[in-house]
Amino acid sequence: MSDVMPPALDATTPVKAPAPSVEDLQAEIESARDDLVQSLNELKAQTKPGALVKRGQRNVLGFFTDEFGGVRPDRVAIVGAVVVGILALGALRRRRR
Repeated sequence: MSDVMPPALDATTPVKAPAPSVEDLQAEIESARDDLVQSLNELKAQTKPGALVKRGQRNVLGFFTDEFGGVRPDRVAIVGAVVVGILALGALRRRRR
C-alpha cells in the first residue's frame, strides 16, 4: 500500500459539474431563441406609431397632474406664461416689419 492518501473533500473543495448533454444545450438554445423572439415582439409593439402617441400623451398628462390625478396649477401657469410670451414676441416681431 502506498502512504499517499487522496485529498479529503470538504466544503471548500470545488466540485466539477458534469458537462451538459447535447440535448440540454439544444433545449437551452431553443429557450433563449424563444425569449429573444418575445422580446423583439414587445419592442416592435412599443415602437408602433400609436403606442408612441399614447406614451407621449401619458407623459404630458403626467407632467400636468399629480399622483392623485389632480391638476398642478403651478406647471399649468408656467406653460401658459411661456405660450403667452412666445405669442407676444411674435406679435411684436410682426409690428416691426
